[in-house]
Amino acid sequence: MGKPSVLLIQPPIHDFALYDLYLKPYGLLKIGNWLERGGWKVDFVNALDYRDVQTTAALGSVKRKSNGTGKFHRTELPFPLKDTGRRRRFARYGILPEVFRRKLQESKPDIILITSGMTYWYRGLIEAVETVQKIHPDIPIAVGGIYATLLPVHCRKSTGADFVVAGDAEPALRRILNEQGLPVPSAGIEGPLLLEDVWHDAGIIRINTGCPYRCDYCASPVICSSFIPGEAERAFSSLQEMHRRAGTVNFAFYDDALLVNKERVFIPFIEKVIQSGLDLNFYLPNAVHLQFLDREVSKLMVRAGFREIRLGFESSSSDFHSRHDDKYSEEDFPAAVRNLKEAGFDSGSITVYILAGLPRQDYREVESSIRYAAEFGVKVSLAEYSPVPGTPLWRESVEISSLPLEEEPLYHNNTFFSMEWDGFTLENLDYLKQLALSFNRKLGEKQQ
Repeated sequence: MGKPSVLLIQPPIHDFALYDLYLKPYGLLKIGNWLERGGWKVDFVNALDYRDVQTTAALGSVKRKSNGTGKFHRTELPFPLKDTGRRRRFARYGILPEVFRRKLQESKPDIILITSGMTYWYRGLIEAVETVQKIHPDIPIAVGGIYATLLPVHCRKSTGADFVVAGDAEPALRRILNEQGLPVPSAGIEGPLLLEDVWHDAGIIRINTGCPYRCDYCASPVICSSFIPGEAERAFSSLQEMHRRAGTVNFAFYDDALLVNKERVFIPFIEKVIQSGLDLNFYLPNAVHLQFLDREVSKLMVRAGFREIRLGFESSSSDFHSRHDDKYSEEDFPAAVRNLKEAGFDSGSITVYILAGLPRQDYREVESSIRYAAEFGVKVSLAEYSPVPGTPLWRESVEISSLPLEEEPLYHNNTFFSMEWDGFTLENLDYLKQLALSFNRKLGEKQQ
């Protein structure tokens, strides 16, 4: 009897727009590594592979940056909704469907595991499940990831998968494998499967799991109910191995709370990076909590090779923070920016996120926050609110929105601006976008 075989699938994505800001199937490949170490044969099909030769021959190459970010192949799809005037182009992102099918046919799995991302990406997941069911009709399919966790009932109904794994994958997968009469690895889930074609352009690091804060607009506590500090030595060993085997020099952090407990985890990790002498680049697709950016951490980040800093400021309004997140004091933002600049970060490498479009939020509050942040000579980015199932703001969002958020996850996409009201219209949003753009343009001109 040969090895048991698993097929891991990163599905294509159906969306209005998509940019690869270090979008990797990190969790799925951790499961793949767990199974491989447990004696399994692991096949992986990446429907977002922008290097696929056949797809590139048909659609042309896509623009990519040296830091590992860029575009995916794109094929336009019919607009999926008929009951809204807010039409935008809708597209399928990923390798060609016929290439996807061919890659799936090359595997002979005993079980199929498919990851999911945003709730409004679910149509790409449906495509993946339906395609694999035709090719491997008798093989059990398990779907996990963010969408499966936030909307397990909708996921089960929409995809028809045999199993929907919500939350922590390991206990559920142990149970599923046991029920299917398949071998269960004895070890626990650790780092990701090291596939050179996945990690060569950019690697992923996750030091801590979850977040101790309970911001009412954020899904982190829903996806991971508790904050689990990581281990500096283990994280550094994973980085070293990825660098050695895949030649990775660009690394992005997936942490939701990277700097929490920094004395025990982040600082020892960064010191190990510096001591190693490795010439690496670090990026923060997720914003960090700015109150932890003291002088020491800021200097260590510069020395280690951080190329950008993203700050989750959200608002300059103290009332906003008392209502939604209770994270910052009045002096935290000025102090963080000052420490970063004194450490050596230039203005163009510091981006401040301002939240816009929360339920009953007035656009003038957002305008004040943009103007306030811009005074400190940093880039300002509007983070448009997306209603997230399971968060404290979800029920209020459902009640006041004119869109059927509970029935159609596509409406969770911020392209629909589901919280529009008299105090914050689409015209107001366009004005705020142009305002932030004008400040960023002036900042860029000063740096030239």
